[in-house]
Amino acid sequence: MSRIKTFLTASILLFICALSLNAQQNQKGRTDLSVSQFKKYLTKNPSVTLLDVRTPEEFAAGHLNNAVNISVNDPEFDAKVSKFDKTKAVMVYCRSGHRSVVASGKLLTLGFVSILNLEKGFNSWQAAGENVVK
Repeated sequence: MSRIKTFLTASILLFICALSLNAQQNQKGRTDLSVSQFKKYLTKNPSVTLLDVRTPEEFAAGHLNNAVNISVNDPEFDAKVSKFDKTKAVMVYCRSGHRSVVASGKLLTLGFVSILNLEKGFNSWQAAGENVVK
């Protein structure tokens, strides 16, 4: 009985490690930036693709200047973002940071090479008192 418990425990731990490694590999190419780093990059690279992956309703309530809204939950997300240049950086944000990480994974899977993700999302941008377009 104890051999079975040991085997099951080891198997579960191995499975968790494999999932963790896979998640890390999927996010290679994503850089998380603070609000100040994100703003600095935007200022130095005004033609960068800025992608807001929140819902259209959230976008309408307020967004970053020059952002393109394509919800990560849109069934056509992959097709819509595939129109962007995959060899150039894409800046991504959502409300709190979760959906932008999901979107980053999708972008990387589609072949994008550089994703710059706003840590803690639009909430952190607003909390820092940065400009918002309504």
